[in-house]
Amino acid sequence: MHCDDKRMLYVLEQEIVSCWEHLKESKFQDKTILSELNEAVIDYKEYKKSIEE
Repeated sequence: MHCDDKRMLYVLEQEIVSCWEHLKESKFQDKTILSELNEAVIDYKEYKKSIEE
């Protein structure tokens, strides 16, 4: 795995963590943050799959 790939995965991971923390703060009521978390997870999974091929 190239170092740029590792960095991108790290950034995507941090986005997931950040969204999760904000969602917890909102008591899991903020649909916008929930949507952002969903997108972040999808982006992470798609990127990881693309570098494994």
